[in-house]
Amino acid sequence: MEIIGVLGGMSWESTAEYLRLLNQGVRDRLGGLHSARLRVATVDFAQIEHLQATNNWPAAGQILAREAADLEAAGATLILIATNTMRKVYDTIAAAVTVPVLHLGDVTANAVRAQGLTHIGLLATRYTMEQTFYTNRLTHHGIQTLVPDASARTEIQRIIYTELCVGLVSQPSRQSLIHIANDLITQGAQGIVLGCTELELTLTASDLPVPVFPTTTLHCTAALDHAVQNPAAN
Repeated sequence: MEIIGVLGGMSWESTAEYLRLLNQGVRDRLGGLHSARLRVATVDFAQIEHLQATNNWPAAGQILAREAADLEAAGATLILIATNTMRKVYDTIAAAVTVPVLHLGDVTANAVRAQGLTHIGLLATRYTMEQTFYTNRLTHHGIQTLVPDASARTEIQRIIYTELCVGLVSQPSRQSLIHIANDLITQGAQGIVLGCTELELTLTASDLPVPVFPTTTLHCTAALDHAVQNPAAN
């Protein structure tokens, strides 16, 4: 079993989900008392959020790059950036290490393509929905992306940053997200990507009539495919 480095804290609510899924995944694959070999770095999200809001992405990238280098120095042979939004500074982070940094956008695209879909709806932070760093990655894989209108994007941003990131899961907000997703389906989305790691805290595949792509779960599964060898498969 290789050591997986988790670069998280953005927010720690979803990072905790990463740790749960990675450990649960190892137990499911290897059985018994097996658990994941991890190195974990969590940053102060208040600092990162301020840099996001003030459009100082280079500074945020340098903070995360230093943390990634520390994970590699601590023995990580694969690194996960445990957030979709900070894919914005993926290149800066990847350049700071010599080990693979598993790109969440590529993992998600592979899952979408595996189901034969070409048009998806994206629910995410405003940065991920409105900028091109994420949607362009999907386009590279032949996937077209639909995003909600401006008012819906504002509502999703509010739900993520004022509720889910601080551990609040409310039924009205959950219903609002379902309504927004259904609007995208009406517009032609064949599936819905939960493109913010916190969204899995409130939405599930059973909430919508089309395939749902939970990026946190997909990221963890892909990492375990890379890092864990099942003796039974040999």
